[in-house]
Amino acid sequence: MDEACIVELIQSVIDDVNKGRVFAYLTRWRDPEELYTRVLYAMFVAPADHLPHVFSGDMPNGFAAMWKKVNEIVLEGNATLFKEQVGLNGEVFTPMDTLNQNAHNSFSTMLTTISVVRSNAQEWQPRIKKHVEHWQKYVEYLNHIEQLFRAGRRKEDVLQAIINMHRSIKRWEEVAREQAKNAVPPVKLLKAMFLSKGSRWRSLVVDRPPGKEVRFRVHLDEQRHASTENMIIMRAGEESEMLAALDSDYQAALKEGWQLEGGP
Repeated sequence: MDEACIVELIQSVIDDVNKGRVFAYLTRWRDPEELYTRVLYAMFVAPADHLPHVFSGDMPNGFAAMWKKVNEIVLEGNATLFKEQVGLNGEVFTPMDTLNQNAHNSFSTMLTTISVVRSNAQEWQPRIKKHVEHWQKYVEYLNHIEQLFRAGRRKEDVLQAIINMHRSIKRWEEVAREQAKNAVPPVKLLKAMFLSKGSRWRSLVVDRPPGKEVRFRVHLDEQRHASTENMIIMRAGEESEMLAALDSDYQAALKEGWQLEGGP
């Protein structure tokens, strides 16, 4: 539903631009940003006991305060709405100032409208197109969040996914350097099999965590999703013993009506 609201705004903005309603387009700049921020704040940032206040709309419930928290937790402090920038004429401003000015139908927004109308369309149309594409990314991100939750992913996993989607190439390079300094040996996968029975999934896995014995683990869930929450560690010991335990469990599961999905 949240993404549908932003889609309506995008469609309305495109219609405004196509029909020359530049002022209407400018006054809409803040809406998608605020809607997207409020959704992320409610889902990943706000304490559970604060949500009734958020949904009530009672003050204080400001966009700026929510955005700062979302920037800290979801955007890793890399967003720029409060970062000072220099305009074409040397003036200093922040993008948040511009969003607020436009949302309140200020005189500066009226003057910007006049400037856009009088300027060459080839100069502004690419900027507007890029702006709309930026909003459309929000729709894609919200769709992805919904799909992850529907697939049974934990809130922490969905949060990490949206953090990853917002990361810049520069930030990924920083993360890679940090991980290289504190490299953790990966879990070595030795064998895995996936079975289904009706709406249930059964995953059989033999692996070796770093510095530990080989283990045989089983995951049971309504989704084909292996996590620590649906994991049962059956045994730990020698590799040959764990592989034999997996094969034994697999044969027993077949007799119970489980079906193999893919190759062993």
